Amino acid sequence: MKIKLKNSTIEVEVADNFLKRAIGLSFSKKKNMFFYLPFESKWSLWMFAVRYPIKMIFMDKNKIVIDIKEGEPLSLNPKTWKTYKPKKPCKYILETPFNLKMKIGDKLNF
Repeated sequence: MKIKLKNSTIEVEVADNFLKRAIGLSFSKKKNMFFYLPFESKWSLWMFAVRYPIKMIFMDKNKIVIDIKEGEPLSLNPKTWKTYKPKKPCKYILETPFNLKMKIGDKLNF
């Protein structure tokens, strides 16, 4: 699937069912993962078996960016043992290891 950002388009793998959402980017090479969630909620993510840092871009039902979190891979340091969730309910999440120029209030098209 392709997502249009401000001045660019990116290719994403879609996590649109329970199994794909549960696995996410675990054990994968660097790529974009787009979570299509069944309803708006304060969905939480964690970095199980993700070996590289990522950005988690949370969007509401109107495809507006409502929060952005930066995730670090799990390590022996207990500070990395956490979950990430948005400040407001979200319907979509884009996980990316790439430096996409996104900010709260931006709208994505897909």
